[in-house]
This record gives sequence, C-alpha cells and structure tokens, in this order.
Amino acid sequence: MPKVIYLTGAPASGKSSTTRMLAERVPGLQVWEYGARLTEHVRARSDGLVDQDELRTRSAGVVTPGDVDEVDDALIAFVEDHRGRSDVLIDSHPVTKEEYGYRITPFSLARFAQLAPDEIWVLYASPEETRRRIAEDAGGRPMVTVEEARTHTALQSSVAATYGMSLGRPVFLFDTAAERGVLVDRLAARLA
Repeated sequence: MPKVIYLTGAPASGKSSTTRMLAERVPGLQVWEYGARLTEHVRARSDGLVDQDELRTRSAGVVTPGDVDEVDDALIAFVEDHRGRSDVLIDSHPVTKEEYGYRITPFSLARFAQLAPDEIWVLYASPEETRRRIAEDAGGRPMVTVEEARTHTALQSSVAATYGMSLGRPVFLFDTAAERGVLVDRLAARLA
C-alpha cells in the first residue's frame, strides 16, 4: 500500500539531496517540496522575489501567514489526488531561522490531520556538520552558530514529535551522517 510521508529537518540536514536520490530509487514517488512551492506562490503575487535562495534569506520579510495557508491548501489537495495510488513525500520545514531568532509556521493539528501521513521522518545532522554544509553551499541559508544549529534541529524535531503524537503516527529520526546511499536504502525500505 502506498504511503504518505511527511519529511522534515532543519536547513542543511540533507532533505533536498536525499529526496532527489530517493525519487530516483522509488518509481512513481510523488514529491511535494514545500519551499519550492512556497517560492512559486510568493513569486506569483510579488515581483520582488527571484528564487528559493532569496526566499530563505528574506523568509519572514516576504512570506505571510496567508501565503502559508494557501500553499497548505494546495498541498492537502495534492496529497488527496495521489493518496493510495503512489507514495507521496512531503518535504517541509516549518521552523525558519530569522534575524530575531526562529519562527514556527506549522500546520494546525486539524489541518495536519487532513494530510494524515502514515509516517513522519526527521533528517538531522550534527551542528558542526550543519555549519560545514552551509559554509560549503549556503543556498540563501544564514550561517548559524553551533548552538543555533542545535536549537533549530531540536525545534524541528519537536514539531515533528507533536505532529506524530497528534495522530498516533510513528516518527523516525535519521542521522544524515550515514553514507548517503545507505540512508536512501533505509528510507526506500520504509516505502517497500
């Protein structure tokens, strides 16, 4: 039976690269990359946004709660269109690093229940690895301290745990320090 997976993790945890590899491995996997969809949405209503890197940089300065609600509606419709016909992976991270600290723009528990994922996956990396990855390819992400990276991962994991408890669904945390092929094998096995 195809599954709906909610995948999350702090920036530089390896979500995008792991998702790309998983999509190559799992035939028919339907991927909703929340950041890309939010970028498209904000760009459609605003002439000022260039790309997802800029969205990451400007974050709360350009994304409104209304934007998030509209993209959430589109996500729920996407999941309903594909549920039961193919595996669906939702790549999202409701915790963002802002100039003042962090912002959490989660689904309400009622809206998350509409997604009804079968499993919740959290990808994480050590704070040192997170900093190394951001230094290597920032992609619009701000450099963070070790403590900020640790806090971001903890907040993201907390949101995922809350979602899991609200629906009685399992939450799996995967360390992306594992060799990428091994990690993708583990994730693909969860979809088999």
